[in-house]
Amino acid sequence: VLFRSAAAAAEGGAAARAEAAAEMDRLLRDCFLHAAHAVKDASLPMTVNAFYSQHMRPGRPAGTSLDVKASSYKKLSAFASAMEREGLCTTATPKLGELSVRTLGRSTDAYCHFCGWELTAEAAA
Repeated sequence: VLFRSAAAAAEGGAAARAEAAAEMDRLLRDCFLHAAHAVKDASLPMTVNAFYSQHMRPGRPAGTSLDVKASSYKKLSAFASAMEREGLCTTATPKLGELSVRTLGRSTDAYCHFCGWELTAEAAA
């Protein structure tokens, strides 16, 4: 009986982790879209790390935490590739360089229909 309870608990824990990762995936995508509305084309290309740290994290909704490691992507490069597959951006890796966001998919339905949120002083800081 103890074995079945431990197995059931492990299944429940895995389901909770998968649900938390899916929620973080949604938050990352929304923060990407929010940042895409704020970034000007003239500032591109921009490294994925800079896009994440300078635009996505500061622009997250108040009271939330943004952590790519807590998502199903685990790495920024995997997240950026997923955004590229959706047509939300194009990426490139210059010779011996970091992965960069080259363009943003401003004509996609996801971009055009995205309704962002107001930044609070805490999130903007």
